[in-house]
Amino acid sequence: MSDNRNTWFLAFILMALGAVALLGNSFPVILVLLGLLFLVRQFDSDDSSSNLSSSATAERYDYSYAYEDEDEEDDYEIFHQQPASAEQRVYRHALDSVMRAGLNPDETEVLAVDIGLLTTQGDSGPQVYRTWSLPDDIDYIQPFVQLRVPMEAVGNIRFEILDARGAPVYIHEDGFQLRRGRNFLTPNTRMPLHDQMELDGKWTLRIVADGVDIAEHHFEYAEATSASIRRHMGEDGEINAEMQAAIGESHPGKMSLDDLLAFQDDESESRRSAR
Repeated sequence: MSDNRNTWFLAFILMALGAVALLGNSFPVILVLLGLLFLVRQFDSDDSSSNLSSSATAERYDYSYAYEDEDEEDDYEIFHQQPASAEQRVYRHALDSVMRAGLNPDETEVLAVDIGLLTTQGDSGPQVYRTWSLPDDIDYIQPFVQLRVPMEAVGNIRFEILDARGAPVYIHEDGFQLRRGRNFLTPNTRMPLHDQMELDGKWTLRIVADGVDIAEHHFEYAEATSASIRRHMGEDGEINAEMQAAIGESHPGKMSLDDLLAFQDDESESRRSAR
């Protein structure tokens, strides 16, 4: 709009110059018109500079905000921009347990995305402990794991709990039918804790699928009061609705866990060969 107006203005000035030239003896008028022409050109130059400055300001972008809270975002599910839903969450400590078992989380077909222990004390409901220390006054512990598989499968899952000396204190193996996606698994037995047990040190929960170690999770016990305070600072606590609904679900299997694990080994070998 501004360009059209200036163009018509310049055309008018040129026409006026021509008319005055034809009349003759009009040197002062010509000077005035030339002055107007200079002012118009100067206005155009200032307007263009202003537009360029506004455009540069509008396009300027501050990239620093993306890294502002980088130190706080240390959870795997946040780092990978996972949905907030517990059904879709992938826990960092679970991936650590996979790597501790000697597997690559990016390549394994039977992936532990959550792992921990359910505890009960007296008549109270079960509590979930993933990364925080277990209180030393609980009555029972029961391991759990959530496995993600790419297709329906059937196989044996063994839950092993070892004390700080590496001695097995609990072993339970069950056959499971796994559906494609996520499967919450827990044995139908619990391990009682008694006063004679040595609870000091780091204990181990190991998950074995058809003879292959797929996760190794470490946990500790602490004095009941301090353990309770720490638990409420984290994500551990009461069983949520998703976990309740996942217990006991099963679908007919079409592939054994042996086949899935063998496929996983073949995939890893082919990737190494490709490199």
